[in-house]
Amino acid sequence: MSDSISFTDFRTSASSLVVPGVTSAGGSMVFVAAGTQINDAARTLPLQDSGVVFIQFLSQFGTQSGGGTPSIRLVSSGAGTGAIGNNGGCGSAVYAIMNAGLATIAASCSSVSLNTLSAVVVRIDYTANVTRMWVLPSLVGFDYLNPPAPSAEYAGLAPAFDRISVYSRSPATLDELRVFRVANAAPADAQAVPALSPSTLMVLTALLLLAGWRLRHWRSGS
Repeated sequence: MSDSISFTDFRTSASSLVVPGVTSAGGSMVFVAAGTQINDAARTLPLQDSGVVFIQFLSQFGTQSGGGTPSIRLVSSGAGTGAIGNNGGCGSAVYAIMNAGLATIAASCSSVSLNTLSAVVVRIDYTANVTRMWVLPSLVGFDYLNPPAPSAEYAGLAPAFDRISVYSRSPATLDELRVFRVANAAPADAQAVPALSPSTLMVLTALLLLAGWRLRHWRSGS
């Protein structure tokens, strides 16, 4: 569904982003030039505010950032709590972890340009109150329980969320967005967020469906 009536919805492309180690299902979400300079989309889910939660997606944006874009925003009870993307910070248009005000700190800036096709893995630890992010060209061999050094880290930030919103200017492509937990007994075995119906689990384990959304689904949910 649309996150704001002020902006144009993203559209679905039949083409998927391809990153080694990630299986794509369905099309991708892409910017459409129609009406406004910003596209948006959103989806709700059960509140995430405890333990460790992962957010993962494939993306490729442009070479500039600012004005609130590009950003994958985390929202709780209608208020922004954090985001991934950039808003003119870091000194260059790189992938970054942002706080509720869409601001960065030095450690939360990666060295990977937003226009680089990447797999992005975000780990939110609500107990340790820290968010870490990996921005990688491949997820082959990635161990969610014992990952390498992160591309960026924001200590003191662990955004709770019950909604994910996406805002971007052109160009922008997003695919395979998922929210999940990892079982300690099975490294890299992604477990869907609990408290969802079986039909919703099928959707979320295929990735919270920013990738598989169709415009008719967004509009019917508006």
